[in-house]
Amino acid sequence: MQEKLTVDDETWFGSTYFKGIKQLNAASNITLKIISFFYPLRARTQLVLSAGLLLMGLLPFVTPSAISLYPKFPEIPLIIVIINVCLVPGSLLLRYFLIKRQYKIEAPLLCHISTTTVSLPVNSLVNEPDGQLVLSKDDIKQIEVIYNVQTNSGNAIRTVYQVNIQLVSGKVLNLDVFHYPLKNILYLLVYFNYQVKLTQRRWTMKYQLHVVVLIFPVLAHLALTSLMVLIVSPFNL
Repeated sequence: MQEKLTVDDETWFGSTYFKGIKQLNAASNITLKIISFFYPLRARTQLVLSAGLLLMGLLPFVTPSAISLYPKFPEIPLIIVIINVCLVPGSLLLRYFLIKRQYKIEAPLLCHISTTTVSLPVNSLVNEPDGQLVLSKDDIKQIEVIYNVQTNSGNAIRTVYQVNIQLVSGKVLNLDVFHYPLKNILYLLVYFNYQVKLTQRRWTMKYQLHVVVLIFPVLAHLALTSLMVLIVSPFNL
């Protein structure tokens, strides 16, 4: 029989925090703000953004004629460094606006959870019409929480990356960590005594690929820019 999960379990909720957590009680109705920045973009759009960052970082190394000009025009490295460094926040800002456009986000996305209801912002993510989907506790048959376990200095840390809400009607709502603050949601579901089932699985390929595509181009771009500075800097860094 599955051991009952509690909000006091440090391996699950050791670093959990949200507004109202210290005043939480049975009558609370907690609002969680959703950060849309990590929403996946369409594959082609994300590929263009990632490839653009990588190519700009590689450009000085694949254009020897440009590098040969550096001793004659020492300001060129500085100009390229400034351009390349500005490309990082620029690409992140562009990504933010593309997400707003793709998902038609016009207002803050909010979750509301209480002892009787769960209200979620939904759209094509969970195959529901745009707007706020309100579920009563009686509408929910079971909530499957899919998580992965990592060990850090001998301590187990459990990370939730998907929550499947199974409704009495037979419909299943699949929420993933890129679209919803699952750790905080789980904390509230456990606190308000919703029916939760725990399932341990390895990270899915989709999850790992999204993390790599999102983070690797930025780190690689900054690393290549730093390397260029070390190679051609007139200050002999």
